[in-house]
Amino acid sequence: MNPLIRFMRHSLTNILTATDDADQVDIEKIDETLTPNMRALRLVMNMSDHLLSMGTPANSVVHMALGVTDTYCKRKVHIDVSFNQITLSQDRGIDREPLTLIRTISPRATDYRLMRKLQNLASQIANHKVTLDDAENELDAIIANNKRYPGIISYIAGGGLSAGSVALYTTSIPIILAAFIIGFLITLLIKLLGRAALPPFFIQIIAALSVTLVSTGILWLVNHKYWEFFALIDPTILTVGGIVLLVAGMMIVGAFQDAIDEYYVTASARLLKVVMLTLGIVLGVSMGLYAARQFGLAFVATPDSLSFTNTTYQYIGAVIISASFALSNNSRPVGLLITGASGLLGYYVLLAVSELGLIIIPANAVAGFTVGFTATVVSRLTRIPSQAIIDAGIVPLVPGLTLYNGLMALVANPAAADGTLLLMRAILIAVAIAAGASFGVLVGRPTRRSLVTLRNNLPERPLRSNQKQLK
Repeated sequence: MNPLIRFMRHSLTNILTATDDADQVDIEKIDETLTPNMRALRLVMNMSDHLLSMGTPANSVVHMALGVTDTYCKRKVHIDVSFNQITLSQDRGIDREPLTLIRTISPRATDYRLMRKLQNLASQIANHKVTLDDAENELDAIIANNKRYPGIISYIAGGGLSAGSVALYTTSIPIILAAFIIGFLITLLIKLLGRAALPPFFIQIIAALSVTLVSTGILWLVNHKYWEFFALIDPTILTVGGIVLLVAGMMIVGAFQDAIDEYYVTASARLLKVVMLTLGIVLGVSMGLYAARQFGLAFVATPDSLSFTNTTYQYIGAVIISASFALSNNSRPVGLLITGASGLLGYYVLLAVSELGLIIIPANAVAGFTVGFTATVVSRLTRIPSQAIIDAGIVPLVPGLTLYNGLMALVANPAAADGTLLLMRAILIAVAIAAGASFGVLVGRPTRRSLVTLRNNLPERPLRSNQKQLK
């Protein structure tokens, strides 16, 4: 190569690759360690994530989270919940940049054991009894070691919900047993469809269609007299027993509870979800009834034509519904007794105030208040989350079937006013239950604190040595 060309190429390379040492600065590498403040925010986010994903009211989660941040963080933290998203933000003054954490909440199965452990940890943190290191380790241990009942237990709980609901309308043991079997199978079907990642709307359609087709098949067997046992089974009651597993009664009450607590975005999203889930039921039942008509069969698939049975069976049904609901949400065995008693209390108050002349909407409000107040006061003694006791106590009261009735009436005859009236009744009952339960919690919290203070101020039994000295 020509020396001149080699020289020019070498010079050009030096010019292009040359760097000015005076412009270079030492850049501090960011390691993986977190400040205690950031660790506290991450701890709060993880706890809030699990509680919100299990359906805990937004106000309760925010109250819990603020108790943790007030303990570990020097500066205040703002917490915002919007249905499936939680945001933590902290203004750290003019000398430091603000911190913002956002997380999307994925739904999880409600677990009262996990809920109790998380709330106990939050309570200990708020009372300055746990260091940040210990809190992180305990949270990891709680999540890693959490245990649930085997799947068969959840199927049995679903059968119990159906059987308890049917016991409100009939004293026939064969019908109650048939409802238990239907509930067991529908719960199994819902689990299988959920594992297939099917959207909830389509799960509702398939499950409701399955319930209606089973009732249609039983009616066909009755008409053709294949087995006398089926003649004892009312297809309407059987359909209602299966549908009760699908109705979003608890969700509509929770939505209005969030609205009362002024979490309007969350409440609106939950209400829309209630409408979509209930529409799925209506579509599934309508398809099943259409198939039944093709075989010359017809029956009523709504409970508006049914009448309640005697009071004793209604109380038994309420207890079974509440205990089965708690069992399906992984409650402890002792919790089944407490939640069953809560369901009995709420239903007893509803019937008692109704007999005194109170109409259905304020009667539900009184029952909701009683359950909310009692649950808040006794939760400390029973070591069961107050939310678990409240949910189980109001399950027999929720207007899920009324909402389903209203939508079915609108589909059958849009011009009639019956469907609209039923929908308004369901909404007002849900608002009454939510308002009563929320007010019961508000009254119960200071009452519980007063009882705890009174208990702590009671004189302890003097020791024998002190008694001897006094003598």
